[in-house]
Amino acid sequence: MKKSFIQVITLAAGLFLMASNLANADAKKHSKAEMVKEMLREKSFHKISESDNDSEEVRERMTTFDQRLTRNAVGASEAEVSIAVSPNDSSHLVASCMAYTSASSPLAFPIYYSSNGGTTWTQATFNSVTIHGADFPGMAIAGGGDPVFAWDKNGRLYFGWIYLSANFSSLDTAYFTLNWAYSDDNGATWNIKPNHFVGRGVLNASTGDVYNMFDGITDREWFAVDNSGGAFQGHLYSSFVCFPPGSAAAYEGVKTLVPGVDTFGAAVHAYNGSSQFGNVEVDRTGRLHMSFADLDSNFVGHVSSTDGGATFGAATVVGRGSVLFPQSSTFVFHNRENAAVNMAVDGATGTGNNVHVVWSDFPSGPVAYSCYAHSTDGGATWSTPDTLNSYFGGKSTLMPTVAAEGNNVAISFTANTGVDSAWYYHMGSTDNGSTFTGPVLASALPTRYHTIGANSSSSNLFFGDYNRSVRKSCQVYALWSDGRTSRPLVYFAKQDFCRLGINELTAINSGIKLVNIYPNPAVNDLTLKIESNEGAKVSIDVLDLNGKLLMSQKEQISKGTNMVTIPVNALHAGNYVVSVNTEAGQIATRVITIQ
Repeated sequence: MKKSFIQVITLAAGLFLMASNLANADAKKHSKAEMVKEMLREKSFHKISESDNDSEEVRERMTTFDQRLTRNAVGASEAEVSIAVSPNDSSHLVASCMAYTSASSPLAFPIYYSSNGGTTWTQATFNSVTIHGADFPGMAIAGGGDPVFAWDKNGRLYFGWIYLSANFSSLDTAYFTLNWAYSDDNGATWNIKPNHFVGRGVLNASTGDVYNMFDGITDREWFAVDNSGGAFQGHLYSSFVCFPPGSAAAYEGVKTLVPGVDTFGAAVHAYNGSSQFGNVEVDRTGRLHMSFADLDSNFVGHVSSTDGGATFGAATVVGRGSVLFPQSSTFVFHNRENAAVNMAVDGATGTGNNVHVVWSDFPSGPVAYSCYAHSTDGGATWSTPDTLNSYFGGKSTLMPTVAAEGNNVAISFTANTGVDSAWYYHMGSTDNGSTFTGPVLASALPTRYHTIGANSSSSNLFFGDYNRSVRKSCQVYALWSDGRTSRPLVYFAKQDFCRLGINELTAINSGIKLVNIYPNPAVNDLTLKIESNEGAKVSIDVLDLNGKLLMSQKEQISKGTNMVTIPVNALHAGNYVVSVNTEAGQIATRVITIQ
C-alpha cells in the first residue's frame, strides 16, 4: 500500500501522542513509557530526510578514503548499518542498512554480499518489503530499523530486522515485528520460515495500549551464534529490549534458536531494569555475554550465561556515565544521541576471557564522550574507562563501535575535530586494548551536523543510533552514516591495521567493478581489469598515502571486460593508492607498491 508523507506524519503523531499519554501516567525519568516513546521516535521513519543536494553530490566525487554503500540508490537516505565476515573465510562479507528513497517508497533493508574480501559487491535477492506484504497485506510500513547479521561456522548466515506496520485509516492496531531470515550461500539468496518472527507486539496507537498478545514490543535486537564447538554449538541468540503488555516492567531479553528447530524459544530475562542497547556475543568457551546501558542509574553493565542463555548471572558495572540517554532538548551532533553500547569478544584466536565495550556519554554542555573499557576475566572486573576525546584534545567523539580478534582490537567512531566538522576515524590495538595506535582518518569529507540542521528538534534528518565494524586478522571493515551530502548516507571502508594509514575502498552496489589490479608490486606498468554494465568514462588516479593527486588518466570503457594499462615508472619506490572514479563517484581504491 502506497502512502503519502502526510499519512506517515499522521501515524507518527498518533504514536507520539500515545507515548505522551503514557508518560503523563508515569513521571519516572526513564519509565517504560518514556522508553517506548523514544523507541517509536526512532522507528517512525519519517525522520529520515527526503532532501537532496546536487552540489554536495559533486563534492562527494572528491572522496579518497571512503565509498558510498549503495551507489545505485539514487536519492536514498541510509542509516543504521550492519556488516559481518564469515568465520571460515574472510573473503565472504555481507552488509546492510535501512534505506529510504521517498515518502511513496517503503523503508527497505537491502543486503549486499562479497566473495572477494570486499573488492566487489552484489545485491542479494532479499526483499524485506515483499516479505512484509505477505505478512500484513494491505498494511503500510510505518517504520523500522536495526538490521543485524550473525554467521555460524557451518556456513549458515542469519539476518534480523524490525518493521512497524499500520493501517492509516485506523490507528487502533499497529504491529511491531522483529523478523529473521537465513542464507546458506553466503548471502546470495535468502530463506524465510513460516514463523520468521523473533518477537511480535501489537499496539493501539490511539490509546497507547500494548495489547496482551505475543511478547509485547521487542526492539534494538542483536544476533550472535555459538561457534565454540561446545555443548551449545550452532545456537543463535537474539537479544532485545522488551516492553511487555500492561504494567509489567521493561527488561533485556534473550531468545534462542536451536539448530534443527524453526522457532525461537521463550524469552529469558537477562537483566531487569530501565535498560537499552543490549549486545550479545559468544566467546570461544561458549559463554554468552551481554552488554547494555542502565538509563536510570547511568551505568554500562555486563551479564553472562554459561548454560546457553537459560540463566544469567548478576550484572557487573563496566563504567558509569553522566547522561547516557539525553532528553530531546539536548543535541550535540544530531537528534539521536544516546549511549549506543557496543561489545566485542576476542574470537576463536583469543583466550575466551577478553571482552571489550564502547559507549557514548553526554554530560551537560555541548560535549560528547566516547568511552572504552575491557575485561580480561570474562567480565568479572573491568579496566578504568578511557575516553577517546583525549586523542583529539578533548573535542567530542561519539557513536563508537568495537571489533576484536585475539589481542587485536579496533575502535571506529565519529570525532568533531573543528567547528561543526565531524569526521570518521579508526584506532587499533595489538595488545588487547592496553594501548592504541592512530587515530587513522577513514572519511575524506566532513559532516557539518549543525549547518545542515541535524541538531534541531525539528529536523527530519535521521542518522541512526549506531555504526558497525568487524575485524578479521589485520583487516577492519567499517560502515557508518554521515551527512556530507546534507542527508544521511552510508559509507564503507576497509582498513589494514598491519599497514596503518592505508585504506582500501569499494562501492558495494555499482555497475562498474574493479576486479583486479596487477602486477603488485609493479615496476613500469599497472594493468586494471574493469568490468562494466555499460559504456562509461572513468578516471584512474594515483595518489600518495596523504591523498595528494600525483597522476590521472582518463579512459573510455565499454560494456563487458576492459583491460586498462597505466604507466608508473615515473613514481619513486613506495606505497601508493590507485583510485577508479566515474562521473557518479568513486568506485574503488587499491593500495599498490612501486619497486
